[in-house]
Amino acid sequence: MNKLKQIAILLIFNLALLSAQGQNSYDLFKTYEPFRPDSTGPFYFAVDNVNFFKNNENKLNRNIDYTLTGTMLRPKAVYYPDSKLRIELGGHILKYNGREDYAHLNPWFNAHYKATDKISVIIGNLDADQNHQLSEQLYNPELFYTAPPEVGLQTKYKSTRFSADLWIDWQQMILPGDPIKERFVFGTKTNLVVMENKDASLSLPFTFYGVHHGGTIGTAPGLATSFITLTPGLTYKRKISSKVFTELQLTSSFSLSTYPKDDVIFKQSSGWGTYISGNLNSKFGGITAAFWHGHLFYTPQGTPIFQNYPGTGAIWATDKKLIDLKYHYHYQIIKDTFFGFMFDYYYDTIRKTAVNSEGLYLILNFGVIPKRAK
Repeated sequence: MNKLKQIAILLIFNLALLSAQGQNSYDLFKTYEPFRPDSTGPFYFAVDNVNFFKNNENKLNRNIDYTLTGTMLRPKAVYYPDSKLRIELGGHILKYNGREDYAHLNPWFNAHYKATDKISVIIGNLDADQNHQLSEQLYNPELFYTAPPEVGLQTKYKSTRFSADLWIDWQQMILPGDPIKERFVFGTKTNLVVMENKDASLSLPFTFYGVHHGGTIGTAPGLATSFITLTPGLTYKRKISSKVFTELQLTSSFSLSTYPKDDVIFKQSSGWGTYISGNLNSKFGGITAAFWHGHLFYTPQGTPIFQNYPGTGAIWATDKKLIDLKYHYHYQIIKDTFFGFMFDYYYDTIRKTAVNSEGLYLILNFGVIPKRAK
């Protein structure tokens, strides 16, 4: 195992000299309806569908050692009353195979106003494609097909050199006297391109992300709590002129996590983590090698393997050092329809324990769009 560890570390730093994965490698996680300003007129019908099989093998934490298989279905009616405004109305259904008692149905409503070519405002269900480009440490990609759809308010901006995604996901509201806490998630993800030519680019991604539990009108005991992370980074991309390989990337980032200090669970008020990853994209998929060092790092919606606090009643791990190896492949069958395979491997260098997960996905997004009358 020591020899395997040495080889893996050598592979990481050899790749890191050349490239690294950006903030998110789950590129096929797309179900948000593209904005079509030329579709003004009658309603049309659209369906988003995710079929998944995900197996997690985790001997370190049995709570996340499980298999998920099922489907997500989102039928909806779409209407453009104006070239700058779109309305969607439908439902969001999540069903796990082998569990007749486990089916979730949520309404789907979305108003998308495209104010300019660069600015969009979304009210209702949000555009959470590719998990807002958040890293695994901050947001568990598995929530894409296990959590209810995000709902709240969102503003997006995109120009040649700068992009921004600002959103609030309102997960639980309260009324006067409710014995529960209000809960919402908020985030800002920006990317500034500081250098770019036809073959390469250098950019500065930045993430501000948080989870808040609170509210002043409820009766739930305890003070309001907030979990906030700040993650600046540096990303270098370079295209490859090859029949097989398409792109090399290099990213490094630093995450500062803050949380409420108390005497039972959080004996401190902050932690940090550093992440370096190398990615080589090809026509046959992408290979990623990465290294993560987390010190008292914790955020509630992050992938569990990266957290220094495993969960309620558990003992904090002061430091966590992970080697992360991935192979991700996705194939576009037709427009907006993808087949994907994922293999993720994590090795905890401190506890000498390996964790792996595998997934198969079929994502279907289609609609019947009427032709405009001449």
